Amino acid sequence: MKLYSRIIGQGEPVIILHGLFGMSDNWLSIAKGLANSGYCVHVPDLRNHGRSPHKASHRYTDMCEDILEYIAQHNLERFSLIGHSMGGKLAMIFGLLNPELLEKLIIVDIAPSRYDLNTSGFHDNLISTLLGIDLHLHTSRATVRQQLCETLGDEFLAQFLVKNLTRQGNSDKRLAWKPNLPVLQSALNHLMTGLEDLELYAPCTVPTLFVKGGESNYYLPEHEQDRIHFFPNSSLVEVEKAGHWLHSEQPDIFMKYVTSFLASSTLLPNTNASP
Repeated sequence: MKLYSRIIGQGEPVIILHGLFGMSDNWLSIAKGLANSGYCVHVPDLRNHGRSPHKASHRYTDMCEDILEYIAQHNLERFSLIGHSMGGKLAMIFGLLNPELLEKLIIVDIAPSRYDLNTSGFHDNLISTLLGIDLHLHTSRATVRQQLCETLGDEFLAQFLVKNLTRQGNSDKRLAWKPNLPVLQSALNHLMTGLEDLELYAPCTVPTLFVKGGESNYYLPEHEQDRIHFFPNSSLVEVEKAGHWLHSEQPDIFMKYVTSFLASSTLLPNTNASP
């Protein structure tokens, strides 16, 4: 399967993996910043997202195979991997399965741990909300955004979600969702599993940086034990005044951590303070 991707810059390769409902477009500004720092940045749309193909399965092992196929297509031998949320869990699993391919790992606001049913329920309700919108009644993204704002009560989330709208290629150019929402909904329980549930017990010793949002609940103190168990050669830093989408909420601080870690021969110190 050939993933759609954007490739920016020249230099050492870095691959960025987006989160659930995300796509390559969400990471363009970060990719351009890394390209300006001397990296060749690959930002693929994962299966069932963005412009990449829809498939009937959406398991982490499937996506790992997609990444292996992608790096073969682009002749990448070793690279650094950045993953956010679902993409971060994918990056961790890829690192455990293929450590010899990685220079460094950066995991953004996600832990190796199992997430509870409340988290899964939030995303399930979100997908049901999207599927419940009658797109035949809308001629613009603006009206869909307004309906989502009223339903979800979250303007930032509504703006993020409507980026997943496209226009079909037929004559009337009706709006349609880019993600394969039914398949993603059926995969939610799997996506929330922890690495131990997937029987991935061998530690990954690739140098790894975990970056969490100071106002996010996706990475909590109780997750530390799993981080140290699965990624003993890792450190954790916190971006203050940022939630789950810390790379768009505090891009300058996020970039300082990422570029410092990629350029360093050692781990960054654990810290809860902004650099």
